[in-house]
Amino acid sequence: MKKKDFSRLNFLAPVLVFIVIFISWETIVNVFHIPRQVLPSPVNIFKSLFDNFIPLLSSHFLITLRTILTGFVIAVPTGILLGAVLSQYKILEKAISPYVIILVTTPLIVLVPLFMLWLGFGTNVRILAVIAQAIPVIMLNSITGFNSVEKTKLELMESLGATKWQTFVKVTFPNALSHVFTGITLGGVFSTISVISAEIVGGKTGLGNRIIYFSGFIETELAFACILLVILIGVTLATSIGVVRDTVIKWKN
Repeated sequence: MKKKDFSRLNFLAPVLVFIVIFISWETIVNVFHIPRQVLPSPVNIFKSLFDNFIPLLSSHFLITLRTILTGFVIAVPTGILLGAVLSQYKILEKAISPYVIILVTTPLIVLVPLFMLWLGFGTNVRILAVIAQAIPVIMLNSITGFNSVEKTKLELMESLGATKWQTFVKVTFPNALSHVFTGITLGGVFSTISVISAEIVGGKTGLGNRIIYFSGFIETELAFACILLVILIGVTLATSIGVVRDTVIKWKN
């Protein structure tokens, strides 16, 4: 299969699946007369989104988006830098890695109340939640990549008299980019999840808060509309990272 045909298939496959899900969902709701309060049809969800985006949802959408991007922009370079340092100093890696794993595996929802106790209910809590969730996963994947470089390449640089950091910049980092971008992609996913979790637990703004708010008033269509906006943010972020990855790592194409 040609590369162009493969790329076209990669685009068409998820679109076709979406169409099948959309039609099946719409059909089931209408055939079984499921109440809109229980499960609205996709048509009504999209209609509710378009009708209410500007007056009700746009400000909350922008708050959530800004919080995700702010925390993510801080987390990416910090996670990569920490991964680089720890990979070069094994004693630090062994000392810190267990605590990083604990932070990754601890549900954020149990930490947010503590963040709120320290910082209040403002946006800073949500940004901190993003940083706390995204940095560890970016760092761990970066360390994996930095430690996976072929020894022959490292030995060649050593034989040429390169310093540790010259070897890192010219060999280790470029060869670890696949793992680094995997960490960045997961960091984007964790960033979206963490912000929504923080907004659900506390605060009066953001899409997470609106999902709980509309669900409480049985405005199910609006709650699903908020969920669609969250999906849009997550998919757009992941797609953007993928475009950057394919541009940077050209030898993988």
